[in-house]
Amino acid sequence: MAAGLDLRRLQAAVLTVVLGGAGGALFAWLDLPAPWMSGALVATSIWAVAGKPLAVPDPLRGLTFVVLGASMGGALTPDALKQAAAWPISMAFLALSVAAVVAGCTLYFRRMAGWDMATALYASAPGALSAVIAMAETTTADMRKVAFAQGVRLFLLVAALPNLLHAAGLEPGVTPVPPEDGPWLGIALLLLASGAAGLVFEWLKVPGGLLLGAMGGSAALHLTGLSTAHIPALMLIPAFVVLGTTVGIRFEGTRFATLRESVIASLGGFAVGMAISVAFAVAAAAVTGEDTGKMVTAFAPGALETMTALGFALGYDPAFMSAHHLFRFTGLSIALPLSAHLLFSLTRGERERTDEIKQPGE
Repeated sequence: MAAGLDLRRLQAAVLTVVLGGAGGALFAWLDLPAPWMSGALVATSIWAVAGKPLAVPDPLRGLTFVVLGASMGGALTPDALKQAAAWPISMAFLALSVAAVVAGCTLYFRRMAGWDMATALYASAPGALSAVIAMAETTTADMRKVAFAQGVRLFLLVAALPNLLHAAGLEPGVTPVPPEDGPWLGIALLLLASGAAGLVFEWLKVPGGLLLGAMGGSAALHLTGLSTAHIPALMLIPAFVVLGTTVGIRFEGTRFATLRESVIASLGGFAVGMAISVAFAVAAAAVTGEDTGKMVTAFAPGALETMTALGFALGYDPAFMSAHHLFRFTGLSIALPLSAHLLFSLTRGERERTDEIKQPGE
């Protein structure tokens, strides 16, 4: 019985990767930005909604984060780090943006979609998906609506953001893959060291630990001159495919009736949140002089690992991307439970006072 289950899981995993690779190849043939990630996402999400079994094994997902992190770290240069002087300003704009997104989307879900306060609040959180879901499960929030709104937001960001930037004339950069990748022994040692750093970050429970740890380990090796190896495209393309499929399979088991009920509300919430994020990103770009496309991608309200990797796939500074998305993730993880506790306490107190007023006349 166990062997049969393992075989089915293996078949589902192989199908998922093949399907994601086919979607990525199609998007690459169409010459779309970030094709391997967004193409894999679209292909697997369609298959998942159709009710077909899909799976991405945890070891494969972990290896993907190590490969991407090692590659991102190799792209860091001393010149890029010198530009960090402008980051505190953009992060201040990002903090204001996150607060405005949560407030605006919560108001939209409450007034326009009729969702209860708990569901609206957690559906509005721009990123930190795993933390948001874990927090929402301890409340009265409708988990299906929260998960669907968060999934739609992440899907649209990865599938549509590169093309929207392209259409707006904010041309993405070129993914920094050096023409010569160096000896394979050096690449293997780089991956081992990056993987070890990623495991340390995971042990320390750093958000996105495997990706950020691998990136930090690789950056340290390259900035100190201990390594000159770079991850080749032969390894990067499969990594982007696997990352895209991890997002797409989140739609597995979603019924069409549920899709019809929630799609308009979720799309509206995404539009509100994205409009606010873009407005703050454009303002931050104007103040700091940074590239507008890079700032929009850094402010995009998506998952930490996914959005950092998407920015890298578009050719933007990985240190800038990871710093901003980690800042957003950490801020949300700390501020959201405190805000929810205060908000729900005030709401509960207001209900109790209303009940006391009504009670004498009953």
